[in-house]
Amino acid sequence: MVLHGKLVWESRTLPGTFKPFEMKISKGFLFWFTVLIKCKFHLPKGDTQMMLKKYSLFLLFLVYGTTFPLKSQNLTLTGEIYEYATYYVSSFNIQDGSSDVPIFRYQIHSDVYPIYIKVWFKASLVSPALGITAPQTIVEVETNPFMIQNDLLIDNRDVSAQTTVIYDMGSPPNPVTMTGELLDIINPADSEAIISSMLTSGKISDGNYSFELMVSAGYEPDALSIAAEESKTIVVSTPVSITLENPGGALADTLDNLLYTTFPIFQWHSQTCGGCQTFIRVGEFNPSIHSSLEDAIEEQRVLPFNQSQSWEPIGNATSFQYPFSGAYPLEDGKIYAWQVRVTLPTTTGSDEMQSSIFAFKLGTAGEIESTPELTNILLIALQQTLGDGQFNALFSNESPLGGYLPSGDVEVNSVSVDEASVTYILNQIMNNDYEIINIQVEE
Repeated sequence: MVLHGKLVWESRTLPGTFKPFEMKISKGFLFWFTVLIKCKFHLPKGDTQMMLKKYSLFLLFLVYGTTFPLKSQNLTLTGEIYEYATYYVSSFNIQDGSSDVPIFRYQIHSDVYPIYIKVWFKASLVSPALGITAPQTIVEVETNPFMIQNDLLIDNRDVSAQTTVIYDMGSPPNPVTMTGELLDIINPADSEAIISSMLTSGKISDGNYSFELMVSAGYEPDALSIAAEESKTIVVSTPVSITLENPGGALADTLDNLLYTTFPIFQWHSQTCGGCQTFIRVGEFNPSIHSSLEDAIEEQRVLPFNQSQSWEPIGNATSFQYPFSGAYPLEDGKIYAWQVRVTLPTTTGSDEMQSSIFAFKLGTAGEIESTPELTNILLIALQQTLGDGQFNALFSNESPLGGYLPSGDVEVNSVSVDEASVTYILNQIMNNDYEIINIQVEE
């Protein structure tokens, strides 16, 4: 091999004392270095120094690329964005974008530490009912870059324009200081419809809510790139009522709502909502001791079986069949009341609403029930005073006073009176001048 000139590392002198050092050299570098020194080069004398400079740059490139490779970080998010049936405006602080309830919670993991990250979060709304057909920002906030040395649990309550100190999952935990910046917030001047709805109901209106989370990462605070993203759109349609459908109806209509099965299917209508829970209860109505359906269902229930429980949970449903076990059996000839309750998860806790109460009667197989035609003046007056429901519960064929006809003397406070006096008292009750406290049937 003919090579004019000196090797690059021999042509330089370093001032001062040379300190030995250790350098790890990869197999790739040794391979190319061996190739270079084994090749034959014929260099013109005038170009020797220039060519050697080029070779020196080439060697430095090989040393950097083969002995100090950069490792790229891989960042992942594990967690969820929580879903509520109702979002209350009080859950968001319009001064700094903070929130006092969990909207999201994620664990940030990287395969390289330490690294710098920043977190960006945005919540927006589309509500055609309010005339908002394009996304309207509720809150948008971003943290400044900060360093983490281990996995980190973070939720929206940590992300605001305030300075927050949390701790990572290291052992021992390392403190992490975050300072955020409020980028955007609801402007009352731009969204009068939203603010009006908030002031009226105390909650943000129904619509499509979008939540976006983005984490940027890098080795330097001023050189970050997007590493992970999460988003979720939630359709919020708050139920406003529960409408019972079958079986039954008003207490006065029990004869029109006869059932001939001891395992009826209860059906009702309510707007669907995410995370809602439905409950049902069934009680026996005894006209001799109960003055209303509310009294009957509050006093003792056939469902749930455990009387220490007021309601039977049935999940998020709009129908339910009376169970074959775990409840008292329904009996022929008796009147029953049933009611439904729905609980709604909100950003301020749980709201609930209850349906009205329906009544139904289990008929006896082979029998046809009807209300007897009234000809007695006192019975007619009693029916008008008590109402059809209470009267039928007392005087129908299967009731305690079924087939009864008033006869003999009528007494009021142990004083004998005629029918006209009784009718006068009943009229006073109908006009709300008198009030019925309770009704007792003497044997």
